[in-house]
Amino acid sequence: MSEGTRTTGGHAVLADLLRDEIGGGTYPVGSRFPTEPELQERFGVGRHTIREALKLLAEQGILGRRRKTGTTVLAQRPVAPYVHSLRDLKGLFDFAQSTQLDVRHYGFASSVAKSFESFSGLREGRWLRVAGVRSTRNDQQPLCWSEVFVPEKLAPALETIQQGDRAIYEVIMDEQGLKLDYVEQEVSATTMPAAMADLLHAGTETAALAVKRRYVANNGQTFELSYNLYPATRYSVRSVIRQRI
Repeated sequence: MSEGTRTTGGHAVLADLLRDEIGGGTYPVGSRFPTEPELQERFGVGRHTIREALKLLAEQGILGRRRKTGTTVLAQRPVAPYVHSLRDLKGLFDFAQSTQLDVRHYGFASSVAKSFESFSGLREGRWLRVAGVRSTRNDQQPLCWSEVFVPEKLAPALETIQQGDRAIYEVIMDEQGLKLDYVEQEVSATTMPAAMADLLHAGTETAALAVKRRYVANNGQTFELSYNLYPATRYSVRSVIRQRI
């Protein structure tokens, strides 16, 4: 597609061209992107084509679009979805090793968040809350907002958590001599708050996945609760379900 001529390939061709320009540094990360009228004049295409192309780039995590503030470049390449293969507990350890947590909050709360009400039998009392942005280790791209709750008496030190080479539940098991019995998981569809979308560079994406887990030791004690909020296009779970014999 040449500039100043009407495209026959539609918004996908335009999105590919703009993605190449962004990847090549024409529009640096953090800079303002041209407006819809400017792109219309440049490429000689209709407003619908421009909007669909920008929407596609926003869904890929490349552009962030906000009313009154315009369009901003968030990344030079698409943010790839994280595919989490869960066949056994090892899959949870693999997740911890392939991601890292940038801790934004470390403090104690009088109770766990209401988002864990679906988990029965949780004890009353103070809990440590650790929260922050979880990113993939290979490219440092933000993956989700993560919150972890640990009973106060089992709480590891912040310095230990920030070492980042192990999951928090692994640290607790080692420090407390616990063995993991099972993990209860709940995945649900929800919406992404605008402030959280900005934090995760999710553009205008409003659909989200909430993944809640409860870690239970072989003595029956719940020693960790976790809550991860993902932009819907960045996370999928792949499981193998076998027939019992």
